[in-house]
Amino acid sequence: MKKYCYNCDCEQETKVIRKKESFPVRGEPIEVISDVLVCDACQEELFDSELDEANLERAFNEYRKKYNLLSPSDIRELRSRFGSGRLVATLLGWSQATLVRYENGAIPNKAHHDQLLQLRDDPNYVKRLLSQNGDKLSERELIKLTKLIEQDLSHRETQSFDPVEELNKMFRAFLKDGIVDTEFDFEKLANAVIFFAYHDRLVKTKLQKLLFYADFLSTKRYGKQIVGMPYVHHHYGPVPYNHEFVHSCLLMSNIIDTVPLEGPYGREIITPSNPPNLSVFTTEELDILTTVLEYFKGFSATQISEFSHKEKGYLETPHKEIIPYLYSEHLLLN
Repeated sequence: MKKYCYNCDCEQETKVIRKKESFPVRGEPIEVISDVLVCDACQEELFDSELDEANLERAFNEYRKKYNLLSPSDIRELRSRFGSGRLVATLLGWSQATLVRYENGAIPNKAHHDQLLQLRDDPNYVKRLLSQNGDKLSERELIKLTKLIEQDLSHRETQSFDPVEELNKMFRAFLKDGIVDTEFDFEKLANAVIFFAYHDRLVKTKLQKLLFYADFLSTKRYGKQIVGMPYVHHHYGPVPYNHEFVHSCLLMSNIIDTVPLEGPYGREIITPSNPPNLSVFTTEELDILTTVLEYFKGFSATQISEFSHKEKGYLETPHKEIIPYLYSEHLLLN
Protein backbone atom coordinates (compact mmCIF):
# COMPACT_ATOMS: atom_id res chain seq x y z
CA MET A 1 0.00 0.00 0.00
CA LYS A 2 1.36 3.40 -0.99
CA LYS A 3 1.07 6.45 1.25
CA TYR A 4 2.51 9.94 1.29
CA CYS A 5 5.70 10.18 3.37
CA TYR A 6 6.51 13.69 4.59
CA ASN A 7 10.14 12.72 5.15
CA CYS A 8 10.58 11.53 1.54
CA ASP A 9 8.13 14.18 0.25
CA CYS A 10 6.47 11.66 -2.05
CA GLU A 11 4.28 8.58 -2.07
CA GLN A 12 6.13 5.46 -0.99
CA GLU A 13 5.40 1.81 -0.38
CA THR A 14 4.63 1.13 3.28
CA LYS A 15 4.73 -1.80 5.68
CA VAL A 16 3.43 -2.55 9.17
CA ILE A 17 5.92 -3.28 11.94
CA ARG A 18 5.32 -4.25 15.57
CA LYS A 19 6.85 -2.27 18.43
CA LYS A 20 6.33 -1.56 22.11
CA GLU A 21 4.38 1.61 22.83
CA SER A 22 2.94 3.20 25.94
CA PHE A 23 -0.51 4.80 26.06
CA PRO A 24 -1.97 6.79 28.97
CA VAL A 25 -5.15 5.14 30.27
CA ARG A 26 -6.80 6.81 33.26
CA GLY A 27 -3.53 8.64 33.94
CA GLU A 28 -1.52 5.40 33.96
CA PRO A 29 0.99 4.44 31.23
CA ILE A 30 -0.03 1.10 29.70
CA GLU A 31 2.51 -0.71 27.52
CA VAL A 32 1.32 -2.79 24.54
CA ILE A 33 2.72 -4.24 21.31
CA SER A 34 1.42 -1.89 18.61
CA ASP A 35 1.07 -2.19 14.85
CA VAL A 36 2.79 0.83 13.29
CA LEU A 37 2.81 1.89 9.64
CA VAL A 38 6.26 2.90 8.35
CA CYS A 39 7.69 4.11 5.06
CA ASP A 40 9.47 1.24 3.30
CA ALA A 41 12.15 3.60 1.99
CA CYS A 42 13.18 5.65 5.05
CA GLN A 43 11.46 3.76 7.92
CA GLU A 44 9.69 6.96 9.07
CA GLU A 45 6.54 6.23 11.08
CA LEU A 46 3.35 7.28 9.27
CA PHE A 47 0.00 8.14 10.78
CA ASP A 48 -2.79 5.62 10.19
CA SER A 49 -6.07 6.25 11.99
CA GLU A 50 -7.25 2.62 11.87
CA LEU A 51 -4.02 1.24 13.32
CA ASP A 52 -3.88 3.98 15.97
CA GLU A 53 -7.44 3.24 17.08
CA ALA A 54 -6.68 -0.49 17.25
CA ASN A 55 -3.52 0.16 19.30
CA LEU A 56 -5.41 2.40 21.72
CA GLU A 57 -8.07 -0.28 22.09
CA ARG A 58 -5.30 -2.79 22.92
CA ALA A 59 -4.15 -0.46 25.70
CA PHE A 60 -7.70 -0.14 27.04
CA ASN A 61 -8.10 -3.93 26.97
CA GLU A 62 -4.77 -4.38 28.76
CA TYR A 63 -5.92 -1.93 31.44
CA ARG A 64 -9.22 -3.83 31.82
CA LYS A 65 -7.30 -7.09 32.16
CA LYS A 66 -4.92 -5.58 34.72
CA TYR A 67 -7.76 -4.39 36.97
CA ASN A 68 -10.24 -7.17 36.14
CA LEU A 69 -12.79 -4.74 34.66
CA LEU A 70 -15.91 -5.54 32.68
CA SER A 71 -15.44 -5.31 28.92
CA PRO A 72 -17.78 -3.34 26.62
CA SER A 73 -19.31 -6.66 25.49
CA ASP A 74 -19.91 -7.62 29.16
CA ILE A 75 -21.74 -4.33 29.69
CA ARG A 76 -23.78 -4.77 26.49
CA GLU A 77 -24.71 -8.28 27.62
CA LEU A 78 -25.83 -6.90 30.98
CA ARG A 79 -27.94 -4.23 29.28
CA SER A 80 -29.46 -6.86 26.99
CA ARG A 81 -30.42 -8.96 30.01
CA PHE A 82 -32.42 -6.07 31.43
CA GLY A 83 -33.97 -5.23 28.08
CA SER A 84 -32.96 -1.63 27.47
CA GLY A 85 -30.25 0.88 28.17
CA ARG A 86 -32.81 3.36 29.46
CA LEU A 87 -33.96 0.92 32.14
CA VAL A 88 -30.40 0.16 33.30
CA ALA A 89 -29.37 3.84 33.32
CA THR A 90 -32.52 4.87 35.20
CA LEU A 91 -32.03 2.14 37.80
CA LEU A 92 -28.44 3.21 38.43
CA GLY A 93 -29.26 6.92 38.42
CA TRP A 94 -27.05 7.56 35.38
CA SER A 95 -27.69 9.32 32.10
CA GLN A 96 -28.27 6.95 29.19
CA ALA A 97 -25.32 8.61 27.43
CA THR A 98 -23.02 7.41 30.23
CA LEU A 99 -24.05 3.79 29.71
CA VAL A 100 -23.66 4.14 25.92
CA ARG A 101 -20.10 5.45 26.41
CA TYR A 102 -19.22 2.39 28.51
CA GLU A 103 -20.76 0.06 25.92
CA ASN A 104 -18.70 1.76 23.22
CA GLY A 105 -15.41 1.27 25.06
CA ALA A 106 -15.02 4.04 27.65
CA ILE A 107 -13.73 2.68 30.97
CA PRO A 108 -16.16 3.17 33.90
CA ASN A 109 -14.90 4.94 37.00
CA LYS A 110 -14.48 2.70 40.04
CA ALA A 111 -17.83 3.58 41.63
CA HIS A 112 -19.75 2.96 38.40
CA HIS A 113 -17.89 -0.31 37.82
CA ASP A 114 -18.80 -1.49 41.33
CA GLN A 115 -22.45 -0.68 40.61
CA LEU A 116 -22.36 -2.67 37.36
CA LEU A 117 -20.88 -5.69 39.15
CA GLN A 118 -23.59 -5.57 41.83
CA LEU A 119 -26.26 -5.13 39.16
CA ARG A 120 -24.95 -8.27 37.45
CA ASP A 121 -24.40 -10.40 40.56
CA ASP A 122 -26.83 -9.37 43.30
CA PRO A 123 -30.63 -9.45 42.78
CA ASN A 124 -31.10 -7.90 46.23
CA TYR A 125 -29.11 -4.89 45.06
CA VAL A 126 -31.45 -4.64 42.06
CA LYS A 127 -34.40 -4.71 44.48
CA ARG A 128 -32.91 -1.80 46.42
CA LEU A 129 -32.38 0.17 43.22
CA LEU A 130 -35.96 -0.56 42.23
CA SER A 131 -37.25 0.84 45.52
CA GLN A 132 -35.11 3.98 45.02
CA ASN A 133 -35.74 4.66 41.33
CA GLY A 134 -38.77 2.54 40.42
CA ASP A 135 -41.04 5.59 40.19
CA LYS A 136 -39.07 6.68 37.09
CA LEU A 137 -39.84 3.44 35.20
CA SER A 138 -42.86 2.60 33.06
CA GLU A 139 -45.36 -0.04 34.19
CA ARG A 140 -44.06 -2.44 31.53
CA GLU A 141 -40.48 -1.95 32.74
CA LEU A 142 -41.53 -2.47 36.37
CA ILE A 143 -43.24 -5.77 35.50
CA LYS A 144 -40.22 -6.98 33.49
CA LEU A 145 -37.77 -6.02 36.24
CA THR A 146 -39.84 -7.60 39.01
CA LYS A 147 -39.98 -10.88 37.07
CA LEU A 148 -36.23 -10.77 36.46
CA ILE A 149 -35.51 -10.25 40.18
CA GLU A 150 -37.84 -13.13 41.12
CA GLN A 151 -36.14 -15.42 38.59
CA ASP A 152 -32.66 -14.52 39.87
CA LEU A 153 -33.64 -15.01 43.52
CA SER A 154 -35.36 -18.30 42.69
CA HIS A 155 -32.27 -19.49 40.81
CA ARG A 156 -30.04 -18.65 43.78
CA GLU A 157 -32.35 -20.53 46.14
CA THR A 158 -32.31 -23.53 43.78
CA GLN A 159 -28.53 -23.40 43.72
CA SER A 160 -28.54 -23.14 47.55
CA PHE A 161 -25.99 -20.34 47.48
CA ASP A 162 -24.75 -19.66 51.01
CA PRO A 163 -22.49 -16.58 51.04
CA VAL A 164 -21.01 -17.44 54.44
CA GLU A 165 -20.09 -20.97 53.38
CA GLU A 166 -18.65 -19.67 50.10
CA LEU A 167 -16.38 -17.28 52.01
CA ASN A 168 -15.38 -20.06 54.43
CA LYS A 169 -14.43 -22.30 51.50
CA MET A 170 -12.51 -19.54 49.76
CA PHE A 171 -10.43 -18.55 52.80
CA ARG A 172 -9.89 -22.07 54.20
CA ALA A 173 -7.09 -22.73 51.72
CA PHE A 174 -5.09 -19.73 52.93
CA LEU A 175 -4.92 -21.13 56.47
CA LYS A 176 -3.87 -24.52 55.12
CA ASP A 177 -1.12 -22.89 53.03
CA GLY A 178 0.16 -20.85 55.98
CA ILE A 179 -0.70 -17.49 54.39
CA VAL A 180 -2.86 -16.57 57.41
CA ASP A 181 -2.45 -17.72 61.02
CA THR A 182 -6.12 -17.53 61.99
CA GLU A 183 -9.11 -19.43 60.67
CA PHE A 184 -11.48 -17.10 58.82
CA ASP A 185 -14.36 -16.01 61.07
CA PHE A 186 -17.39 -14.56 59.28
CA GLU A 187 -18.96 -13.31 62.52
CA LYS A 188 -15.84 -11.31 63.28
CA LEU A 189 -15.72 -9.96 59.72
CA ALA A 190 -19.40 -8.98 59.87
CA ASN A 191 -19.14 -7.31 63.27
CA ALA A 192 -15.84 -5.57 62.48
CA VAL A 193 -17.49 -4.09 59.37
CA ILE A 194 -20.56 -3.07 61.40
CA PHE A 195 -18.33 -1.62 64.14
CA PHE A 196 -16.46 0.60 61.68
CA ALA A 197 -19.58 1.59 59.72
CA TYR A 198 -21.52 2.28 62.93
CA HIS A 199 -18.97 4.83 64.14
CA ASP A 200 -17.80 6.41 60.88
CA ARG A 201 -19.22 7.53 57.54
CA LEU A 202 -17.59 4.97 55.28
CA VAL A 203 -17.21 4.33 51.60
CA LYS A 204 -15.94 0.92 50.51
CA THR A 205 -12.35 2.03 49.88
CA LYS A 206 -11.90 3.26 53.44
CA LEU A 207 -13.57 0.18 54.94
CA GLN A 208 -11.16 -2.11 53.09
CA LYS A 209 -8.17 -0.23 54.53
CA LEU A 210 -9.60 -0.34 58.08
CA LEU A 211 -9.95 -4.13 57.84
CA PHE A 212 -6.37 -4.39 56.55
CA TYR A 213 -5.03 -2.35 59.46
CA ALA A 214 -7.09 -4.29 62.00
CA ASP A 215 -5.75 -7.68 60.87
CA PHE A 216 -2.17 -6.46 60.40
CA LEU A 217 -2.03 -4.55 63.70
CA SER A 218 -3.40 -7.61 65.51
CA THR A 219 -0.65 -9.70 63.89
CA LYS A 220 1.97 -7.14 64.88
CA ARG A 221 0.85 -7.11 68.52
CA TYR A 222 -0.34 -10.67 69.11
CA GLY A 223 0.93 -12.80 66.23
CA LYS A 224 -2.52 -13.61 64.80
CA GLN A 225 -5.29 -11.95 62.83
CA ILE A 226 -8.80 -10.98 63.96
CA VAL A 227 -10.78 -11.88 60.83
CA GLY A 228 -8.26 -14.13 59.10
CA MET A 229 -8.36 -12.72 55.58
CA PRO A 230 -5.38 -12.26 53.24
CA TYR A 231 -4.97 -8.81 51.65
CA VAL A 232 -3.64 -7.98 48.20
CA HIS A 233 -1.82 -5.05 46.60
CA HIS A 234 -4.47 -3.03 44.74
CA HIS A 235 -4.22 0.25 42.86
CA TYR A 236 -6.02 2.06 45.71
CA GLY A 237 -4.04 0.35 48.49
CA PRO A 238 -4.41 -3.00 50.31
CA VAL A 239 -7.79 -4.72 49.93
CA PRO A 240 -9.16 -8.10 51.08
CA TYR A 241 -8.53 -10.97 48.68
CA ASN A 242 -11.41 -11.09 46.14
CA HIS A 243 -12.77 -7.92 47.75
CA GLU A 244 -15.73 -7.50 45.38
CA PHE A 245 -17.00 -10.97 46.28
CA VAL A 246 -16.50 -10.29 50.00
CA HIS A 247 -18.51 -7.07 49.66
CA SER A 248 -21.29 -8.85 47.75
CA CYS A 249 -21.49 -11.56 50.42
CA LEU A 250 -21.86 -8.91 53.14
CA LEU A 251 -24.72 -7.36 51.16
CA MET A 252 -26.39 -10.72 50.46
CA SER A 253 -26.15 -11.65 54.14
CA ASN A 254 -27.88 -8.36 55.08
CA ILE A 255 -24.90 -7.30 57.19
CA ILE A 256 -24.71 -3.93 55.45
CA ASP A 257 -26.63 -1.79 52.99
CA THR A 258 -25.47 1.04 50.76
CA VAL A 259 -26.83 4.56 50.31
CA PRO A 260 -25.92 6.64 47.22
CA LEU A 261 -23.64 9.57 48.01
CA GLU A 262 -24.43 12.80 46.21
CA GLY A 263 -21.71 13.90 43.84
CA PRO A 264 -20.25 13.24 40.39
CA TYR A 265 -18.57 9.90 41.17
CA GLY A 266 -21.54 7.67 42.04
CA ARG A 267 -20.03 6.54 45.35
CA GLU A 268 -22.04 4.86 48.09
CA ILE A 269 -22.00 5.11 51.87
CA ILE A 270 -21.97 1.79 53.75
CA THR A 271 -24.64 1.57 56.43
CA PRO A 272 -24.86 -1.23 59.05
CA SER A 273 -28.09 -3.24 59.22
CA ASN A 274 -27.78 -3.69 63.00
CA PRO A 275 -25.57 -2.50 65.88
CA PRO A 276 -22.33 -4.51 66.30
CA ASN A 277 -22.24 -7.59 68.52
CA LEU A 278 -19.00 -6.88 70.38
CA SER A 279 -19.17 -10.11 72.38
CA VAL A 280 -17.61 -11.99 69.44
CA PHE A 281 -14.30 -10.17 70.06
CA THR A 282 -11.72 -10.66 72.79
CA THR A 283 -10.63 -7.64 74.84
CA GLU A 284 -7.42 -7.45 72.79
CA GLU A 285 -9.30 -7.61 69.47
CA LEU A 286 -11.72 -4.88 70.52
CA ASP A 287 -8.78 -2.72 71.56
CA ILE A 288 -7.26 -3.21 68.08
CA LEU A 289 -10.51 -2.23 66.34
CA THR A 290 -10.85 0.86 68.54
CA THR A 291 -7.24 1.88 67.91
CA VAL A 292 -7.69 1.61 64.14
CA LEU A 293 -11.04 3.42 64.21
CA GLU A 294 -9.71 6.33 66.28
CA TYR A 295 -6.46 6.68 64.34
CA PHE A 296 -8.21 6.98 60.97
CA LYS A 297 -11.36 8.75 62.20
CA GLY A 298 -10.67 11.99 60.33
CA PHE A 299 -9.20 10.39 57.20
CA SER A 300 -11.05 10.50 53.89
CA ALA A 301 -10.94 7.46 51.60
CA THR A 302 -8.24 9.18 49.53
CA GLN A 303 -6.16 10.05 52.60
CA ILE A 304 -6.21 6.53 54.06
CA SER A 305 -5.36 5.10 50.62
CA GLU A 306 -2.37 7.44 50.34
CA PHE A 307 -1.32 6.53 53.90
CA SER A 308 -1.49 2.79 53.11
CA HIS A 309 0.69 3.31 50.02
CA LYS A 310 3.59 4.10 52.40
CA GLU A 311 3.42 0.68 54.07
CA LYS A 312 6.54 -1.42 53.44
CA GLY A 313 4.40 -4.48 52.72
CA TYR A 314 2.45 -2.59 50.06
CA LEU A 315 5.54 -1.05 48.47
CA GLU A 316 7.39 -4.37 48.18
CA THR A 317 4.48 -6.51 46.97
CA PRO A 318 3.64 -6.64 43.22
CA HIS A 319 0.22 -5.58 41.97
CA LYS A 320 -2.55 -8.12 42.73
CA GLU A 321 -0.19 -10.24 44.86
CA ILE A 322 -0.95 -11.13 48.50
CA ILE A 323 0.84 -8.94 51.05
CA PRO A 324 2.61 -11.34 53.48
CA TYR A 325 1.74 -10.91 57.16
CA LEU A 326 5.50 -10.92 57.87
CA TYR A 327 5.32 -7.22 56.96
CA SER A 328 3.11 -6.57 59.99
CA GLU A 329 6.24 -5.87 62.05
CA HIS A 330 6.87 -2.83 59.82
CA LEU A 331 3.29 -1.51 60.09
CA LEU A 332 3.11 2.26 60.59
CA LEU A 333 0.58 1.76 63.43
CA ASN A 334 1.60 0.47 66.87
